[in-house]
Amino acid sequence: MTKKEQINKHGYMIIKNVFTEEEINTFRDYAEKDKNHKGDLLSAKMLSKIILDDRILNIYKESTGSDKLVYFGDSTLSYNTSLSGFHKDSKDRFKKDSVEFKDKNYSLLRIGVYLQDHSKHSKGLCLRADSHLHQSIHKGKIVNVKSEVGDVIIWKLTTTHSPNAEIISLFPNYAFHPGLTKRLPNFLKKKSISPRLAVFMGFGIEDHYTEDYIEYLKTREYAITRWKNSNYNKEAIEAMEKKNVKVFTDFNIDHIDQSKLNVGYKQV
Repeated sequence: MTKKEQINKHGYMIIKNVFTEEEINTFRDYAEKDKNHKGDLLSAKMLSKIILDDRILNIYKESTGSDKLVYFGDSTLSYNTSLSGFHKDSKDRFKKDSVEFKDKNYSLLRIGVYLQDHSKHSKGLCLRADSHLHQSIHKGKIVNVKSEVGDVIIWKLTTTHSPNAEIISLFPNYAFHPGLTKRLPNFLKKKSISPRLAVFMGFGIEDHYTEDYIEYLKTREYAITRWKNSNYNKEAIEAMEKKNVKVFTDFNIDHIDQSKLNVGYKQV
């Protein structure tokens, strides 16, 4: 089964041993140096090396079935965040009868590279398998994606997921709803590695899903703030283009009515 077939079937996939332990330790060093960066990863001094890595881009290409990708500034470093809760990232998740959840070829994908072990430590990714074809966040088997150092996780924006998954010490092989685990005392949970670091990257292909999602991001304060702080150098853009990635940099921010932005929603 190809990566595209597996992701279309289950809504996510874990790719083992993409990076070495030494590389992940280097990425942790990059994260420490760039932790105050307010823009996206491509505009970061050190973390840009991750998003430009051929292994990352090839995973996207194999997962979409397209050799040409579109990047629109949707990437970030997560540094010791504590938020959790099942949600979807796709544009029309609240729209009645959204076609996003009827199309197995929905193309917008996110990659998460967790820069520490989560096979035995909490604060990894929790998701619902096969949930990408269900608009409800209450459907799909709950899975703690127990990634090890060097693994890469990729999922559709239509897949129900939650950050900061907790592993219950007495039942380490069972995944529980994050709404339950957040209420349990810490002594019942496996410890996490601190700082808990992860980088997230979103790409698409040239289709209406990507076009609509870019317009959706223009309604979100967090996206506008990130775009404003993303100052790309010429070399980074050229490097992406050489890898067959079209980079959007002009979002007409000056023409966006800032008073109408959704300020309550925070990207998790």
